[in-house]
Amino acid sequence: MAYEDFVAEFAAAQGIESSGVLLRDYAEKYSFQIQSRERAKSMLATVLEHVGDVKGRRLLDVGCAYGAFAIEFAKAGAQVVGVDINDKWLRLAEANARNEVELPFLKCDAASHLAVATLRPHGPFDLVILNDVLEHIYDTAGLLANVRALLGHKGRVYFKVPNGLSTRHVLSEGHKKVYGISLIPPDYWQLFVKAPFQIYYRRRAYFDALFAHFGFSCEYRNPINDPNRDQTVRHVLADLRKIEAGMKPENFESSQQFRAIKEPVQAYLAEASDDCATLSWPELHAKYRVTFWEGVLTSS
Repeated sequence: MAYEDFVAEFAAAQGIESSGVLLRDYAEKYSFQIQSRERAKSMLATVLEHVGDVKGRRLLDVGCAYGAFAIEFAKAGAQVVGVDINDKWLRLAEANARNEVELPFLKCDAASHLAVATLRPHGPFDLVILNDVLEHIYDTAGLLANVRALLGHKGRVYFKVPNGLSTRHVLSEGHKKVYGISLIPPDYWQLFVKAPFQIYYRRRAYFDALFAHFGFSCEYRNPINDPNRDQTVRHVLADLRKIEAGMKPENFESSQQFRAIKEPVQAYLAEASDDCATLSWPELHAKYRVTFWEGVLTSS
């Protein structure tokens, strides 16, 4: 009954009269939330492939939201703690787990100085999950410092973070489905979408520098799916033509939107064109063809 409880409480939280109405009339709008358990099962399989069996291991799910991922890991035998900063989401996580698994869902800002004291009694952790979390954290250094302090010896971190420079995300940003906004600071997003929008796109080198600073070795797990470098270049150049075609005043709702996007897109087009001529195949693929960087950090 846990999933049914979650759907009912989610419907109530959205002001929808019943779960039946939610599933009948709003299934597409809220598909991301409704299908969270299925996404969690898929992600669990991926993590098991990357880090091995989680049975009996202490696991911290940062940004647990509706609890689906934490629940699936608990069902796989891990000793899980889920944390988030949103009271509503934590209540939904508890409903999601009800009568199925028992695990603590804690209100905690994992990037704050107080997080270590809050979470240390539940650790040290063998595995920390940062799935679609890093792009929502302003103080990334604070988060990684806390994760490092809470990990046990040889502890590992699974992370997945969207790449705002991928041509796919420039054509349609992953969260808001808006052209070009992955290239501009969040301050300008208010011209295109309604708040809140705590999304910060950073380059891969930014994460690599922080990972190294906090003593993590990083192994990215993104395969190269193109058969050769020429194919990667063709894909990138084809998308660049689409991006360039989108940069017309008539495609925007206001002149403010156009001005905010124009120069960042022009700079991106120039950088990507140069990169097609100069970068190695793995570098080019990782920078423009990979929509989500995914990997495992290991503490020393």
